[in-house]
Amino acid sequence: MSSAKKSSFYIRRIHSLVGLLPIGIFMIVHFLINSTVFINGNESYLAAVNFMKTTPGVIFLEVGLIAIPLLFHAIYGLYVVYVAHNNALQYKYYRNWAFYLQRITAILTTIFIVIHVWTLRLAVHDSQMVIQTLVGWLQNPVTLAFYIIGYLAAVYHFGNGLFTFLITWGVAKGDRAQKVLSIICFCVFLALAVWGGGLLYSLAQITF
Repeated sequence: MSSAKKSSFYIRRIHSLVGLLPIGIFMIVHFLINSTVFINGNESYLAAVNFMKTTPGVIFLEVGLIAIPLLFHAIYGLYVVYVAHNNALQYKYYRNWAFYLQRITAILTTIFIVIHVWTLRLAVHDSQMVIQTLVGWLQNPVTLAFYIIGYLAAVYHFGNGLFTFLITWGVAKGDRAQKVLSIICFCVFLALAVWGGGLLYSLAQITF
């Protein structure tokens, strides 16, 4: 194996690992924190947002464990999209379409995260204003559609990425194992989609 191919081999594995750890774990934790809205609406969600913003050292965790890995995963992922040869329209097998959708959702998820982070983390600092801004977006049909598309893209990218991670790291070996694990990972996507749908609906119902 040439040095260039060897470098690409390791970078792709790091890329897949970073997509699951820590980005994937952060996404699940983010959902759990947002799920406090199910407890007592605005009051419990405001407490959760305040906790996230006032925890000592949170900025270092956000930069070191989230922002830097996310930037690497996004930048290299967009490079993969650029060099990939999509053949879904020629060979209509499920995995070919999944490969194609993984590249599309990579772009959609990147756009969604950039706007989401800028709007709710960088442009707004007061916890109450964060919630009011988010609720305002979710109560507007246009921005609600943007959030639904962005969210579905993100959870599909995670679910399908989980399957490619299992292949990349040699966990899913053989046709039978890959078929079973692909179904499990698709169910992960469906579960996250339903969970997120409930979150978006509940957040949109918050009143002030």
